[in-house]
Amino acid sequence: MSQKNKLGLWTSTSLVMGNMIGAGVFLMPTTLAAYGSISLIGWVFTTLGAFLLAKIFSNLSKLMPQADGGPYAYCRQGLGDFAGFLVAWGY
Repeated sequence: MSQKNKLGLWTSTSLVMGNMIGAGVFLMPTTLAAYGSISLIGWVFTTLGAFLLAKIFSNLSKLMPQADGGPYAYCRQGLGDFAGFLVAWGY
């Protein structure tokens, strides 16, 4: 196998990311279709939750600009080492 036929890091990463995004976007409606129109309420709540999380992380990044590490760093700084560990482990 020649060097030009090998998958590199960036190609492999983009393939995995594309599959994950594609599965989430294109398979979710199929999964929720069994529940009928009530599944639209689930989409609305999920969208609101995503925006709420984005707003929370935006505010936290403004309050604690020195905290690098996302949810782990915010929990560790605000709630202590053990809470930070649990968030990092669960994340």
